[in-house]
Amino acid sequence: LSRSDQVAAAQADTYAYEKKEIIAMKTLKIIKDGMVILTSGGTTMREIAKRLPESLQVTFFTISPIIALELAEHPKAEVILLGGQLSNASKVTIGAEVVQKISEIKADICILGINGLDLDGVTDSDYEIVQVKKAMIKASKQVIIPTISEKLNTALRYKVTPTADIDCLITELSPLHDTIQPYLSQVKLVL
Repeated sequence: LSRSDQVAAAQADTYAYEKKEIIAMKTLKIIKDGMVILTSGGTTMREIAKRLPESLQVTFFTISPIIALELAEHPKAEVILLGGQLSNASKVTIGAEVVQKISEIKADICILGINGLDLDGVTDSDYEIVQVKKAMIKASKQVIIPTISEKLNTALRYKVTPTADIDCLITELSPLHDTIQPYLSQVKLVL
């Protein structure tokens, strides 16, 4: 496959590709040289990884083999895949071993993929993944949530963290959009 065919295939495979592209570009403005970054998985994080500037020198710890492979394409990114049991459904590592490894990291930021967010907090439907995400948040100075806006105002079974603990919410929408307005008073920064 040519590069343009690969790009076209990736776009076809990614739900809401254009929205995730906007989110990725906004998220990259937060990433600075020398940062230590914890990441989860997901297609939004994959778009961020694909667009990481080659000149940026950063260290990524990730629970996603897919994200690790994408980040490994960048010459100045140090990539550490946190091993453990692989979740068949979400393609990320889970379990006590991963939680323990995360507890030994002091990350500048956590870029956390989510499945649900409302004014009460971030939620997920997988209890094991929730435990890993909680550890990631605890190990990070700041929590960045890049998500498509359709995941806003949805609540799933298990709580990950309160909305007030989010340092930066990034969507494809303007912070002035009606959907975003309720979050402005709870989240420290909305992009």
